[in-house]
Amino acid sequence: MAKNINHHLYQDKDSGVWYFQKKVRGREKPYKLSLETTTKLEARRKRDEYLKQIDQQGFITAIDAVLAPETVVFGEVAVKWADIVKTQIAETTFWNYQKAMNKHVLPVFGNNHIDAITSLEIETFISHLTCGSKTKQNILTPFRLVMKFAKKHKIIQSNPFMDVDPIKKTKSTQKRPLMIDEIHQFVQAVDEFWKPLFILMFFSGIRVAEVSALKWKHIDFVKGSVKIRQNLVRLKGGEIVYKAPKTESSIRDVKIPEFIVESLREQQKWTWKGNGDDLVFLNKQGHPIHRHTINRCVISPTLKKLGITTPISIKDTRSSFITNAIDNNERMSYIQKQVGHTTTRMIVDHYYRHVPAPDDGAKLENAWNSTSILPEQGGEKM
Repeated sequence: MAKNINHHLYQDKDSGVWYFQKKVRGREKPYKLSLETTTKLEARRKRDEYLKQIDQQGFITAIDAVLAPETVVFGEVAVKWADIVKTQIAETTFWNYQKAMNKHVLPVFGNNHIDAITSLEIETFISHLTCGSKTKQNILTPFRLVMKFAKKHKIIQSNPFMDVDPIKKTKSTQKRPLMIDEIHQFVQAVDEFWKPLFILMFFSGIRVAEVSALKWKHIDFVKGSVKIRQNLVRLKGGEIVYKAPKTESSIRDVKIPEFIVESLREQQKWTWKGNGDDLVFLNKQGHPIHRHTINRCVISPTLKKLGITTPISIKDTRSSFITNAIDNNERMSYIQKQVGHTTTRMIVDHYYRHVPAPDDGAKLENAWNSTSILPEQGGEKM
């Protein structure tokens, strides 16, 4: 016998409006309510939401709120939280929160009673996420904040995230920086239009957002320095805004050697129009550069031409600078200032492991040999 896909639904013949009707155990009268739609698909969707609530809670929240006066659904709390938090954080951060909530969290928990969400349900949700640990953390951050908000304002008695195990860090795709000889090959092979950009990035440690926002007035050709004063940020919908760096250490003057100065003079023929507020780097269509486009249309083809299989992106020019600077015995304080780090800890934790050192231990051995008192040849044996 075929399944009735319109079970619990009926349509008013005069208005065409669909209605939901179902008898529920323990409820004196059956549910009978308008779904406020004349569309069959929308009626089925709303019907399914009501059936889910009945299955999970034994009643429909909107109708039987009197049975649970203190209970609200997660989605309602999330909206209240969003209205407040969007006035307190950066627009790009709020957009990322919104994207994670709408795509991952709300489809699963949006219609659930917030005080009924358990740590088991959250860990089950996490186990179904097919992404790396960093992305999982990004998804869970706004979820955690909503639950923390609910606990703070006594919407829930306890926060289930207190019993959720931390996300285990997964191994990311193994990358390595390009060494000096590979950078030389890359710069020789890349399109002439892009050479100055990569010479600057590989030998200065400037971030992608910083170089994208760089203006000609920020270049000091005499002193040999680049002033980092802003980042280029793309908002939802592609809108471009310029923002000050997040940390004080990121606002800095980056020292550049003469060969970078010369490459920037070459860049002038592409983008210098006589106005210091003009951007130094644009794409061939005259628009601000976009890292995804450069990765796809410039870096990948160049690496393929050279036979380099390491998956390098424009962001890896920064790690290449740090690694090569360490390998060539540049002072740690110099590297730290160039890249805009607050301390040297990140440099030590993330980049030292990439530095090739086949003679590890030799310097200590030489130091010992130069200072120790060795037995004379031909001396008496004990």
